[in-house]
Amino acid sequence: MATIRRRGHKYQVQVRKDGYKTVSATFSSVSVARGWAKAIESDMERNMYIQRKDKTTVGELLKRYTSEVIAGQRSNIASTYMAQTLDTHLGTIAISRLTPEKIGRFRDIRLKNISPASLKRELGILSGMINHAIREWGLNIQQNPVSMVSLPKMPQGRDRRLELGEEEQLLSSSGELKRLIILALETGMRRGEILNIKKSHIDFARQTLLIPLTKTDTPRTIPLSSKAIAVLREQLRGSENIIPIAETTLFSYMPKNVTQAFRRLCKRQGIDNLHFHDLRHEATSRFFEKGLNPVEVATITGHKDTRMLMRYTHLRAEDLVRRLG
Repeated sequence: MATIRRRGHKYQVQVRKDGYKTVSATFSSVSVARGWAKAIESDMERNMYIQRKDKTTVGELLKRYTSEVIAGQRSNIASTYMAQTLDTHLGTIAISRLTPEKIGRFRDIRLKNISPASLKRELGILSGMINHAIREWGLNIQQNPVSMVSLPKMPQGRDRRLELGEEEQLLSSSGELKRLIILALETGMRRGEILNIKKSHIDFARQTLLIPLTKTDTPRTIPLSSKAIAVLREQLRGSENIIPIAETTLFSYMPKNVTQAFRRLCKRQGIDNLHFHDLRHEATSRFFEKGLNPVEVATITGHKDTRMLMRYTHLRAEDLVRRLG
């Protein structure tokens, strides 16, 4: 509740609300005093009022978050770019005045240029920064405003699997591209994980591969099939005379080059609507078709949430018929 008292030529405002200390200020205009009181009460009602007058801007917090937190993450380049985008749109706003409405306007502007998935990642950076500031830097706000913003519905994930004859068409390729395709189908590894393989990661005796750099920042060790072992040995034989294998990655491709080469291969073979990442979907589905359970599959694929595996398990009805008897 706000009260306004006249003190000479000034107007003193006090705002009282359960859970907050009394807030007061003095103004020379009664209309300005009423407007200030209304704004404070509104922030308190929405749990957005910061008790102390923190004039720190979103941009200043983003700068600190980038240097102290993002810099230590594996995906720091992409996260830094997203932080810069947030700074461009929201950087001048005081963190105490960052409301769900302002974040909602940012959301609507960004959705004109980026996908819902990309927007979710950007807002994830913003939300993570605020949560970190509350826990570690003493930011005194009642609730993270990002949590009160509606996110767009995510599109359904792709369910593209290889059709009859397409695997043979893909394996008509040669060299590194062919070996990349086989490894993707045999292991379910992500493109970046395959390209980061080093000789020191491979244990031929145990038929396992260490993946130290992952999308989830959690290293894992996966089993290797006989086909995967053969492909890795072949790649080693072709590379040992060119580079110091122990310190350098086995494959010479850059991520974008894999995408381009795979797209050209599909075009030559008349294969429509197939992405390199779809091979991970295919491999994961095959693991389930071989009888592996979700925990076992997650151990190989690196999914932290086994529920995420459900969109990868596009089991063919005809295969299930054979298992039912």
